[in-house]
Amino acid sequence: MRYLGRYDVLAIAARVLRCDSDDVVRRSNLDAIDRVLDGVRLTGGLAESAGVLLAGLVRARPFGGANRVVAVAVVLQFVSLNRAELQLEPVTDVDDLLDRIAAGDAGHTEAAAFIRSRLEHHPVTAEDLQEHLEIDLLDGLGDLLQDWWRGDPMYEKFTEPARQVIVLAQEEARRLDHVYVGTEHLLLGLVTLGQGVATRVLADFGITAPAVRDLVVEIIGRGRSGAAAGAIPFTPRAKSTFEFAWGEARARDADVGPEHLLLGVLHDGDGVGGQIITKLAESTDEVRRKLEKRLNWRRRSEDLVTGMLAEDPANTWTTYGRRHHLLAELNAVLEENERLHEQVAKLRDLLRRHDIDPDS
Repeated sequence: MRYLGRYDVLAIAARVLRCDSDDVVRRSNLDAIDRVLDGVRLTGGLAESAGVLLAGLVRARPFGGANRVVAVAVVLQFVSLNRAELQLEPVTDVDDLLDRIAAGDAGHTEAAAFIRSRLEHHPVTAEDLQEHLEIDLLDGLGDLLQDWWRGDPMYEKFTEPARQVIVLAQEEARRLDHVYVGTEHLLLGLVTLGQGVATRVLADFGITAPAVRDLVVEIIGRGRSGAAAGAIPFTPRAKSTFEFAWGEARARDADVGPEHLLLGVLHDGDGVGGQIITKLAESTDEVRRKLEKRLNWRRRSEDLVTGMLAEDPANTWTTYGRRHHLLAELNAVLEENERLHEQVAKLRDLLRRHDIDPDS
């Protein structure tokens, strides 16, 4: 099942309320939206999930006066995303249900039963999904997301390797003839980057480019040949990944690197990228723990060098240049140490496979 994220809901609300994205964020209760979406992910079955979504949004009222209209629009989009159709006629029955939910006389169980009785499922094909995503992105969302990163203040905080991941993700999308860049393409960009902490952590779990591409094709399918010509917009989930990565980097007082982008992909476990990591590594939590362990280790090493230099009373440009020179050397040593660590781990594994105890 495909779930909506916070930015999906806000994009729908912006269309219904006829306002821009900044305005809808100011007018909405984001915490209430997140609580409702978290509840949806705990349910199983389309009707049950849609019932929790409808009842939750009507009761939480995150959108103010037009809340009911937005709630229905969000549910319709959620149902459509999962290749089904919800019949709303007669509308008086819908109004009655919404009145009872708002008054506390009905809940998600009644909403699910109502939706189940009016739900029509459609068979899913890769071409249908590709076309659906294309329409969804180009119908108002494409203008909002397309090339958001070029010239954006957030993008200026991306390191060169992180920018390269974005470029590689776009190339992977074109390679698969997809008309959007999602978290699955960002994951491919991270894997094909071929350097850095994020790539090594993924490789440790056997997450390789061929394996990821095979699962992308299995889950989504290939697009129509030539469909990806021209600019390719980012999905709301991809943009959410960028914003989460930016927040993680700011919390660490750093620029956004590939490792922060990987944290963003891991954070959205319902995205295709997160689903693929779960399939290949079995546990996104374990991948996250290993990634954060390496980040924290590197951070402590950098802080140690910075602290040593801070003890120098001479606050000159020479000291500034010396600091950056030493930090660059430290990063080179850390990179080489990680490569040696990986080689040692492979050697130990090889010895075990030949019934030799590496610790003897």
